[in-house]
Amino acid sequence: MADITGMGEEIRVGRRCFVSNLAWRTSWQDLKDEFRKCGEVVYANVMKDESHRSKGWGIVEFQTAEEAVTAMNTMNGVEIHGRPVIVREDREDREIKDFSKPFGGRAFSAGLKKEGEDVPPGTQVVVHGLPWSYTSDQLLEIFRGVGEIIKGEVAYGRDGRSRGYGIIQFASQEDANLAISQLNGTELEGRVLSVKIDGFA
Repeated sequence: MADITGMGEEIRVGRRCFVSNLAWRTSWQDLKDEFRKCGEVVYANVMKDESHRSKGWGIVEFQTAEEAVTAMNTMNGVEIHGRPVIVREDREDREIKDFSKPFGGRAFSAGLKKEGEDVPPGTQVVVHGLPWSYTSDQLLEIFRGVGEIIKGEVAYGRDGRSRGYGIIQFASQEDANLAISQLNGTELEGRVLSVKIDGFA
């Protein structure tokens, strides 16, 4: 999370950008390709309605808050498929909402971590790109058989809806690395999973 100071007040910015005024044919891959010039894109998605038509807006999440700020400063107004996109901070970003809570401003998994828990380094992975309908049980099913799982949870917003990512803690670093090698980049219901070590666990 970046701290931007201006006009006498400190503004906290998360790693997610809200992108609107998208052309109907713009896909999540198009978003990722366009925004990767601003930094490492760890997640991109274009929202669709029940008939699988684009709603004209999407989310782009970066590795760092600084990269998200760069995207807001450089991509706002840029044309994608003939339409100037509007790029701003994602006001539903869990990191910003939970900043005042224990562990709240640290990472994707901050909102999932319980106070007093101690996760051995290298044993927990963050899974992005989950289908929006997936529950924690379904997340566990994806990784069952890869290694010994301690726990697994999908992150939910205050509105009760999935944030599209979750965490899996394994019994060992070897199991976590095996999960990454086997499942990172795989497609699930039209979405591509990103599986990486949670460096903030």
